[in-house]
This record gives sequence, C-alpha cells and structure tokens, in this order.
Amino acid sequence: MLKSILIRLATMFVTLVGVAIVVFILIRVAPGNPIAMMVSPGATEADIAQLTALYGLDKPLLQQFFIWAGGVLQGDFGTSITLKQPVAGLVLERLPATLELSILALLIAIAIGGATAIWGAKERGRPGEAAVDLFNGATLSIPDFLWGLLLILLFGVLWPVFHISGRVSPQLNLDFTTNFYLFEALVRFRFDVLQDLMAHMLMPALSLALPLAAIISQLLKQSLKDVLQLDYTVLARVRGFTETQVILREALRNAALPTLTLIGVQFTFLIGGTVIVERLFAYEGLGNMAIDAVINRDLPLIQGIVLMFACLFILVNLVVDIAYTFLNPRLRHG
Repeated sequence: MLKSILIRLATMFVTLVGVAIVVFILIRVAPGNPIAMMVSPGATEADIAQLTALYGLDKPLLQQFFIWAGGVLQGDFGTSITLKQPVAGLVLERLPATLELSILALLIAIAIGGATAIWGAKERGRPGEAAVDLFNGATLSIPDFLWGLLLILLFGVLWPVFHISGRVSPQLNLDFTTNFYLFEALVRFRFDVLQDLMAHMLMPALSLALPLAAIISQLLKQSLKDVLQLDYTVLARVRGFTETQVILREALRNAALPTLTLIGVQFTFLIGGTVIVERLFAYEGLGNMAIDAVINRDLPLIQGIVLMFACLFILVNLVVDIAYTFLNPRLRHG
C-alpha cells in the first residue's frame, strides 16, 4: 500500500510538471499583451518596456519558465500583474471559499442522488423507477450555470429567500482566524454567521449539485438493482427483512463501491464547474478570480490558479483510490 502511494505521488509530480509546462506556454502564445492592458492609455513604449522587463517578460520563453519554476519550488508563484500582490497569498485566500462551496455541493449531490437511487431501486419495475429516471434525465440535461439562473429567478427574484451574490453579508462581524468561514462558524457556534453563509451558498451549491446528483442516482440505482438479485439479498428477504432493510443493511455497502469512484472523478469536474457558477453568483472564490485573471491577462495569477486546480484534481483522485482500496476487501488483501 505504501509503495502504491509513493508511486502515485511520483506520478502526481510528473503530472503537475506537465500541466505547468502546457499552461505556461499556452497563455504566452495567446494574443494580447498583459503589460499593455495594465498601463494607462498615455503610456509610452519606454514605460511598457520597463514594466515588461520588471515582470521578466522580455526574456526568452524557456528562461522565463525556469525562473518561474524555480520560484514555485521555493513557494514563490510570482506577483499578480493587476493586483500587485503575491500570487500564493491571493490563491490561498480564495481557496477556502471554493472548497467549502464544492464540499457543500458534493454533500447535497450525495444526499439527493442517494435518496432517489434507493427509492428507484425499491420501486424497480414500477412507475416509481420511471419517475426517478425521468428526474435524472431532466436534471442532467440542464447545465449547472442554467440551474443557477433558474434558482436566481425563483428564489432570488420571484420569491427572494436567498442572497443572489457574494459569500457573506458585509455588515457581519467576522473575527475569524481563517478563511474557512463555514467550518469556523460551526466550531465557534456562530449560528448568525452560519445562517448568513448558507443563505449565500445554498443556491450556487445546489446549481453545482443537481447534475452530479443525477449521475450518482443513475449509477447507484443500477448497482443496487444488480446487487438485489444476488443470493445473500434473497436470503435476507427470506429471514423477514423488508425491502428497505435489505437495501440499507445488505445491498447498499457493496453497491456503493463503483459509485465512490464515480464521485471522486465527478468531484474534480464539480470543482472546475465552480468557475462559471461563482461568477454567476459573484461568489468570492478561486473560480471567480480565475475569470478576472483571464480577462486581464494576469499571467502569474492564471498559472497559480491552474496549478492549484491541478493539485486539487490529483489529490482528490489519490484520496478516492486509497479509500476504494480500504473499502474493497479484494484490493486490500490482494
């Protein structure tokens, strides 16, 4: 097991190097001069040349990459061209907001997908299963940003019960020590902050969760239907268990293993989907900052954000692989 983890960590490093190289090259061959975008209209060519030299953009591409990569290995991701602040600090400041939104969306997706899958498996062959399939198909056919627009219209305009922008109300007194507001509000029993955070986060989280919930529901329902045909579930029925008890006590544990792998893979896509949803709700996360960085051609900030997203994707897949190994006895003892 330890050897497998070490191999995965080495593979992660190689993958990150590949991502860094590709992103570094692509954003520099793209049209547009980031320095020209940040200077005033009356700036001279000498002013532009001076700033270009200051950010090292006058050097050959290969030399630029090695300078940047050397800084990254020391924890220095450069300085944002537009915000004039260290990239590492900017990314770490926004990262907790995106992680909390993504985790909340994942929990909602698991709750909705799991409940509909169990009900569909219980109602297999009957209209209830058809209703679940119809729900999954309709939910999956609508992308997350469109769900966001629909939720804003329903619960932000027609029935305004949630906030439609921001992460937390500015009038609240936040004396927190970290940017993990949701977690710290729970630990400190700051229910006023918790209520306000949920009023801001629920709609974007639900927008991200609904398409994923449909995927989880469909796969888990099919896995449950397969497991419910096995001998040990038939024996459980003979012993007097109800169909709900058979599903929850006997079938769900084995049927959930393929779904676990799917959740890990889809969670990485869910994190990537925060870019558009955060922008839609003006949510102060990493995805919203990424769009600003792309619009302003802020090369160091784009590189830092993409590298952080790549790290998240790789770490999530590693955690899922380890969890699957522990949960599956055949792999654990193989």
